[in-house]
Amino acid sequence: MKRVLSGLVLIPVVLGIVQYGSPLLFLALVIAAVLVGWTEYCKLIRHIGIKVNLIVGGVLCLFLVFCFYRNDFYLVWLAACLMSLFITWYASGSALEDALNQVAYSFLGVVYVSGLMSYFILLRGMEHGNHILFYLFMVIWSGDIAAYYVGKTIGKTPLAPKISPGKTIEGSVAGLVGSVAGGVAAKYLFFESLPLNHCLIMALLCGIMGQIGDLAESLFKRRAGVKDSGSLIPGHGGVLDRLDSLMFAGPAFYIYHALFL
Repeated sequence: MKRVLSGLVLIPVVLGIVQYGSPLLFLALVIAAVLVGWTEYCKLIRHIGIKVNLIVGGVLCLFLVFCFYRNDFYLVWLAACLMSLFITWYASGSALEDALNQVAYSFLGVVYVSGLMSYFILLRGMEHGNHILFYLFMVIWSGDIAAYYVGKTIGKTPLAPKISPGKTIEGSVAGLVGSVAGGVAAKYLFFESLPLNHCLIMALLCGIMGQIGDLAESLFKRRAGVKDSGSLIPGHGGVLDRLDSLMFAGPAFYIYHALFL
């Protein structure tokens, strides 16, 4: 019931902002997701025993969002990020043996959270950007639903038992079928300008990358020894728990579109 009620509240808000919100309102939505996601990431990494600077990392996350919003200054961000992280470690007075872990996990976190989520800004800014995001939602959500129910019903062969014991190969295959079906439905419902052949390829690609994104976040949680990345969304966990698949599917769509469309 918590999952249903949370979905009934949050999904219309997100869809409404994607469809009708101004670029600045959509930017604010992405910034909110990035900052909450970064906070969740910091907590996960601290469970592992590695300290990352919440404030410095948060500023670097915002700077990277700005780079995506302007679609510029990426090299400036890269230099500023690495220098800032090394200076932060030095100023913290942490032990020498902790230096590389702190810098590496901080850099990974900023790129993982802010870098991947910021692709939504690029996608929304493209022609038919709202339709692209709706297409991704349908691909990922259809795949998640199919994978969950088929996996629970007939799933027997573990997909990645060391990372996520509950996931099965049967559920994964069903998820890919569901993703393709969701992509086809999206094309005929509201995205007729998308060629069918590219629609099928991108649905399969985004479905695969979405499952990899799910496993990537599960890897963080497994290593940290926690069930969810957070508890912000009742019945759903944290922001990273809800966006993990989309965080990999969005850049995959963007790369494919840039190369082939």
